[in-house]
Amino acid sequence: MMSFLQTGKALYILAAVCLAGIISRLIAGSFYKGLIKESVNMALTKNKYLRNLKQNAEDTYRINQGMNNTRVYLERQLYGLRVMGMSIRGLDNLSGQLTLLCFLAGGAAAFLSYWYRSDNYYIVLYGTVGILSGMLTMLVDYGVNLEARRQQLLTCLQDYMENVMLPRMNREGSPEGVPAVTAEGERRESAPVRSIGRERRFNNNARRGIEQAAASRESGREKKEEKSGDDWLKDLNPDQKRMLGELLKEFIS
Repeated sequence: MMSFLQTGKALYILAAVCLAGIISRLIAGSFYKGLIKESVNMALTKNKYLRNLKQNAEDTYRINQGMNNTRVYLERQLYGLRVMGMSIRGLDNLSGQLTLLCFLAGGAAAFLSYWYRSDNYYIVLYGTVGILSGMLTMLVDYGVNLEARRQQLLTCLQDYMENVMLPRMNREGSPEGVPAVTAEGERRESAPVRSIGRERRFNNNARRGIEQAAASRESGREKKEEKSGDDWLKDLNPDQKRMLGELLKEFIS
């Protein structure tokens, strides 16, 4: 163990762990970058994963006759995303574990140097290298920012599904190419329009009926008054008629 620590072979192990953590992050970031670039035009994409995802989404929509939550569907699909036989989530976790391993390996080498009473130079060397290698992998992690790229990819895919694929599927599934949402809106609007038309016709008919009834009552009242005026003149005797005529003459003169 003394020879292993004093010959500097432990430094090669620390360097290998740090390099593995950096490479794993760069691979995952490059893979996400390629998917984001290809998702700009999903109709002409040549990416195998995106083409399979698009086909699976269309099949799911046809089978279920709709899709309620596209975000959850895409999240579940991304769990199966694999790079070099490893899931993208597993690769991200491996990168974080390698960062921790850099700190642990440097600290373990420094402790063993102290335990075997090596020179203080080796204690400081391994401790410093472990800390610096771990911080370097963290710096690369912040630069690549896998979580931000993952969210960007999800947003691009959700935008395609909700603004391109689902409207097209609705048009294809509705009769005569009319969107299902528009047809549903027309059905909802047609009932109030018909009810309003019936109500207007009913009001017009009722108004005409009331006017006709009022006119008939008015004409009946006038006829009755004329008839009643003729009847009382007939009931007067000749003297009363003569007196009435004289009064009218005096009133007129």
